[in-house]
Amino acid sequence: MKKKLALTLILSMALGLTACGSAQGESTGQDNQVSSAAQSAGQEEASGQAGETTEVVWWTYFGDQNIEFLQNVIDDFNESQDEYHVTIEYQGSQAEMNAKIQSTAKEDLPALFSGAVENVAMYAGADYCEPLQTYIDQDEEGWPELDSTWDAIRIAYCDNEGNQVGYPIGYSYPGIYYNADMLEEAGIDPSQIQSFDDLYSACQELVNGGYTTYGIGFHPDGFYFNAALGREGIQAYNNNNGIGGEAITECLYNSDQTVHDAIFNMLDVYQKLHAENLCVPYGTDYQAEIIPQIASGDCAMMMGVVSMTTKVLDSVDGAFEVGIIPMISATENGKRTGEPAGGTGTYIGNNGNADQMQGAYEFIKFASTGDQAAYFAVETGYLAPNQESFDSQVYQDYVANTFPAVTGIYESLEASDDSANNPYIPISNEMKEANKLAIETVAADPSADIDAVITTAQETIQEAIDLYNASNE
Repeated sequence: MKKKLALTLILSMALGLTACGSAQGESTGQDNQVSSAAQSAGQEEASGQAGETTEVVWWTYFGDQNIEFLQNVIDDFNESQDEYHVTIEYQGSQAEMNAKIQSTAKEDLPALFSGAVENVAMYAGADYCEPLQTYIDQDEEGWPELDSTWDAIRIAYCDNEGNQVGYPIGYSYPGIYYNADMLEEAGIDPSQIQSFDDLYSACQELVNGGYTTYGIGFHPDGFYFNAALGREGIQAYNNNNGIGGEAITECLYNSDQTVHDAIFNMLDVYQKLHAENLCVPYGTDYQAEIIPQIASGDCAMMMGVVSMTTKVLDSVDGAFEVGIIPMISATENGKRTGEPAGGTGTYIGNNGNADQMQGAYEFIKFASTGDQAAYFAVETGYLAPNQESFDSQVYQDYVANTFPAVTGIYESLEASDDSANNPYIPISNEMKEANKLAIETVAADPSADIDAVITTAQETIQEAIDLYNASNE
């Protein structure tokens, strides 16, 4: 990759979100406001006496392997200073952790927690989360890694007014892993798989040609539904997908013909792939079943996120070359220049303890530094979130020697524009579940009425939007 990558990405990776916040010292719309955390710093009793170490608890839904990698970052932070001591605690799945943090009393909250990027709108308006912008505005030392974080990544973790809510511990990206040797043998050019229609044709060639049992397996998550629409270059919700202006009030799955047709085409391909036994059944465990089938040659491709790279490469163990295709669009008419954000961020839990919350901020800064962020990226497969981590020797060695194909993702990001973005929506969990159910329904039933499936998803999401807006008027 060229050293100019950051400059290019700053211009080209934008997701269509409002420019995020400001660098240290610039106005963010909070100039004359004092946050609850800032007040607590002067009003609430400090947690420890002078010279004592402040314990900072981090709640996460990362699994054992990623926690092991994170523990190394934590150990480095704890050894780098004696003011704070971070401890990480597993809290179950993402949904389970979100439910727990929403129901926990303020004083029992952790000072640090993990959260998916699509939940930023939910966290931004929650009492249990203190936006990073509070601390950025008061940080006299500065945060150079934040300043060099590519815009598309940084603004994905901002609220609707451009204030920083969280920061990625791992920036992910949707795409399709593939067995490069098998596709070459079948005469399939992976760079030409750009839409769901292309995917269907490739799977037909692979399975009917006798090259493999299944053309593709899917990581079963509603995230990919919106990711395909993002790559299509359309917005599935009103008010500019809720970005930079008024909040979302309408799901456009049926009322906008372009949106409806794109969704119909995508669900139609899911339905045909399953009806014709061209793919691994939807809902199959990607770690325990799909990746091993890819490694054995029984499956040629898998739709997943780039953070799965380490699992894929470890399973394949050099048996063949692994490639990755940037996320495909819903139809052949897709622009494929919008880049839907994915991954997990770190956020400050508003537990009222000023010392712990400050420690959480200091850790987030530390974890974003070049070597630390690069280490976690290469161990997990996440993308480097800022220029320092990308330029580090650790990451450059990874690109050159471990997964050269990842350069295709950066090239796609380099060519991106603001044609699509993730919806800024506080009911992201309900949205993802409705989208996932739509895929599950057509995958399980070859006779399912796709229009009826779309209507069910639209009504479910609309009800969640209406209930949220009514309760927050």
